[in-house]
Amino acid sequence: MIERVKRLETLFLEEINTIISRMTANKNFSGFITITGVKVAKDLSSARVYYSVFGSDGDKKNAALKLSMLRGEIGALLRKRLHIKRIPSFSFMPDDTPEMASRVEKIFAKIGKSNESSK
Repeated sequence: MIERVKRLETLFLEEINTIISRMTANKNFSGFITITGVKVAKDLSSARVYYSVFGSDGDKKNAALKLSMLRGEIGALLRKRLHIKRIPSFSFMPDDTPEMASRVEKIFAKIGKSNESSK
């Protein structure tokens, strides 16, 4: 069962990325949206979809609102594209990993500069 869940997570990640890319091309979203991960519940009833937005804070808020509004439509598109008995209900969660990585890099850069100046 765990292997099946992992395969579904990978499949949903690819398919939702494709759907979001098409919606972005049609100007439904502002900013650049990437689906970074999908976690499907063991009973396949629900799934969390993690996304990141490259853009302004307004773009991020707009993306969160639109993804919330379009989650039913995205599920319907997946039902048409995939031949799976049960499509889970999706919830979209912002992934702040890129922002956190940027902060960590800045901290390391400051530490590196302070070490160089102390020599």
